[in-house]
Amino acid sequence: MYTELKHTLSLSGTGESKEKAFNDVFSQIKPLVAKTFSNIILQIEPQEVEVVSAIETSYTEKFLGILFPRKRTRYDIAVNITLHLRMIDLTAIEFEKRDEKLSAVQRVLRMQ
Repeated sequence: MYTELKHTLSLSGTGESKEKAFNDVFSQIKPLVAKTFSNIILQIEPQEVEVVSAIETSYTEKFLGILFPRKRTRYDIAVNITLHLRMIDLTAIEFEKRDEKLSAVQRVLRMQ
């Protein structure tokens, strides 16, 4: 029922600062793990973070192409993250089946 396993994800993120790029990467972990596994996730713990590539891009941005030039920076990062997952395997739980036969009056009373 209770299982633990290690899983590796390859993710990438973009942001206007290094922190925002890493936050973009880490915000993708939970939805991706939930989509990958049909079990109930109890805990997601990053074990290792390996940076595959980190790119800093600088460019000049101008309003209407000629006015108010300003320098902008964008950070792109690609990482491999090893996760330690703790989850409950729902296929291992056997549920007891019961059939209830209620009269119309009992059914109405139960709705309240």
